[in-house]
Amino acid sequence: MPLLFSLTLIACTSPSGLRSTTKTDAPEITEAPDVPDTAQAEDAPAMPDVPPAPDLPDVPDVPPALPGGCGAAPPHGPGQVTVTIDAGPDGDDMRNFTLSVPTGYDPNVPHKLIVGYAGTNWIGEQIRPYLNLEEGSPGDEIFVYPDPLWRDFEGWGKLGGWVLGPWATPAHGEQDLVFTEAVLDYMTDNYCIDADRIFATGHSWGGDMAMVASCFLGPHFRASVPVAANRPYWFEHPDGHLISCEGDTAVWTMFGIGDDHFSWQSFPGEFGDECRDFWLAERGCDGPDSYTDLGLGEPDECREYTGCSSVTRYCLYGPASAHQIPSYYSEATMAFFRSFL
Repeated sequence: MPLLFSLTLIACTSPSGLRSTTKTDAPEITEAPDVPDTAQAEDAPAMPDVPPAPDLPDVPDVPPALPGGCGAAPPHGPGQVTVTIDAGPDGDDMRNFTLSVPTGYDPNVPHKLIVGYAGTNWIGEQIRPYLNLEEGSPGDEIFVYPDPLWRDFEGWGKLGGWVLGPWATPAHGEQDLVFTEAVLDYMTDNYCIDADRIFATGHSWGGDMAMVASCFLGPHFRASVPVAANRPYWFEHPDGHLISCEGDTAVWTMFGIGDDHFSWQSFPGEFGDECRDFWLAERGCDGPDSYTDLGLGEPDECREYTGCSSVTRYCLYGPASAHQIPSYYSEATMAFFRSFL
């Protein structure tokens, strides 16, 4: 007969004392039941209607902030007044200029600023009527006429005149450039000045200064009209090359073919031509023979050159005016300045 064995399962105990059990197969996981969409459930409450956002009121445009002295009461009323400012030691300390403010000055309207430089041994109060820039002014223009100082110039003697930058021996020095910047700072701090429409002009030594300001202070000045200036010795570096200017000021040089002050020219109009040629090169113009006639004076007396980085003009005016301003100077100069918007 076959032997019958009886097997007895014995539960073993692990050394840790935990009872080990045999692993049984996990029950099969069925798919999760569908969960009804609560938005579509019949017993879900209806979403309340959300009213549309109310229309916001129109917000007015905020005008840009006005610069400097705009909106402030000016320190001086309309008319002519002499102003004294401290230009600091680099500007020869206390300096004067003649200020002319228009009647009806509005401190909320930006104004053009015109700087008029006096000639030899003159001051601002004297050059103002001579230049005659203010006749017919529309009222949005302020004029300043700085005073030079009387200095000892080697070989020339003691004269009322301008120092014209570092290379202009014997009229070398930067004090009057510093003084000019101080005047501009004073005006923009105390009056409503359009910083993009600041202009310079001047006659004789004042023409020199207007030309120098156009170069060394170019970023400050939109345009300038120097009249009866000297040859541009102030732009000649000691090593022989011509300097480069800052900024891109538009320059309209005027010079008399019959100038009787600069009697040592080698030909009539030489110094004017030299100034013209400097600006033609500086502004990258097409050359002295590429121009349009401006229609002032005799044919081709006044020219605007082509291909320039900024407006470059030249008038070689007739002999009747000699060293003085030509008859069309005042009106043409202000029309030129007003053309810059």
